[in-house]
Amino acid sequence: MTRASLVVVNYNTASDLRACLDSAREKLGGVEVVVVDNGSTDGSVEMVREEFPWVRLVENPGNPGYASACNRGLRAASSPYVFILNSDVVFVEGGMEEVLDFMDERPEAGALGPLVLNPDGSAQMSCRRFPSMLENAVHGLLGDLWPDNPLTRSYQMKDLERNEPCEVDWVSGAAMLLRREAAERVGGFDETYFMYVEDVDICWRLREAGYRVFFHPGFRLVHHIGKTSSQQSTRMLYHHHRSMFIFFRKRYRGWRGWLLLPPVTAGLAARFALSLAIQRARAVRREAG
Repeated sequence: MTRASLVVVNYNTASDLRACLDSAREKLGGVEVVVVDNGSTDGSVEMVREEFPWVRLVENPGNPGYASACNRGLRAASSPYVFILNSDVVFVEGGMEEVLDFMDERPEAGALGPLVLNPDGSAQMSCRRFPSMLENAVHGLLGDLWPDNPLTRSYQMKDLERNEPCEVDWVSGAAMLLRREAAERVGGFDETYFMYVEDVDICWRLREAGYRVFFHPGFRLVHHIGKTSSQQSTRMLYHHHRSMFIFFRKRYRGWRGWLLLPPVTAGLAARFALSLAIQRARAVRREAG
């Protein structure tokens, strides 16, 4: 049994998946790898069978969503730590042992996020705070138009010095190391979410159960954002906003939830319309240019 298993979720990203598995083999050695494929039709499954026979392949007949695939991977993996990954990540160096030692020394650590880099070497905002209602509203409506506004900076922890480990509220599901025992204790990922916010949700429930969530820069990888989402961008926009609504209903219960429900619903609808308009404007510019 290895100390950690990689669970890579794939949907029609065969070339990215190949790069991910090649980098895992080169940088991490004999680590156990589980690929959960969500009904790909681009030859991903055949590629894994032919080129990576050492990978444990879990095939879904269709696409049940990211959270469901993560849970299948958790059940298939055999290690005490499980590293949930998008297929469009590439490992750039070792460091797995350092973060596993960090987790071993802190039994209260339920999840950990590594330093996630963009292809140009800049840091992605992969660890964040749970936003207040005001931060939610400002970031939701102005984040695309004014990405450096103070409340978005606060929510995304843009001023965080990313050279030391620290405790955070939540880490991105694109690269999330989970303590299996903790994940099982809170019931794994909530499969109500098709895609997006399932990472926020599980970190929220881990913290509610008494665990802590950490960021650790000792382990690094590159994430090519949105390779799966871009295949059906309008549908993914819908699921993003649907997931935010689901999390709101879980976080704010009772009278507060009912009181906030109308403005939150209206705000999410406005944000969806604005995001859709921005997306279409960008597509028009690309076609024109």
